[in-house]
Amino acid sequence: MNNRDGNAGELLSESVVRRACAGEPQAFEALCLHFEKPLFGYLYGMLRNAHSAQDAVQETLLRVFRMTREGRLNWQPALVRSLVFSIAHNIAVDELRRARVRPLPEREPAEPINPAEQALAREQIDQALARLPESHRSALMLRVWGELTYAEIADSLGATQAEVKIWLYRARKRLAELLDRDGQYIEPNTKSV
Repeated sequence: MNNRDGNAGELLSESVVRRACAGEPQAFEALCLHFEKPLFGYLYGMLRNAHSAQDAVQETLLRVFRMTREGRLNWQPALVRSLVFSIAHNIAVDELRRARVRPLPEREPAEPINPAEQALAREQIDQALARLPESHRSALMLRVWGELTYAEIADSLGATQAEVKIWLYRARKRLAELLDRDGQYIEPNTKSV
């Protein structure tokens, strides 16, 4: 398995996780490379700032590294994935509280976006996401960016699987209400019939 693809949906091999937990540097590097892109996507979605998201990725991986050094990291791949995103979520929430800003301030593009239509669509989606409750937005971001299962999202957010399913259903339903078929944001007061 290629651990450099950055797809958190694919489990790391048990061997790589065991070796990382045992303190093997190459295995821990493979673990970091595996989670780096999905973590950045999730954290960027939460923090809406590329620099803050990158800092949060580094802090997440540093905490995971400390856990391996202290022997507190479970070697089961599925549990490692859930733990990594749980740590990332807590860091994002702490950052948002510390900054005392709305959960989704205006988005900074991580890289230049060429088509103007794509930028407009992203802005429209951001506006709609900003209207979701934090629990719904977090569950949706973990599902989309982190590719976590319902059980992993529940573990990450300290909720039950039933709550996660409800949050995801309500988040998707609300987004469908707020966005038209072309992805254009519809102001709740001006929605036409």
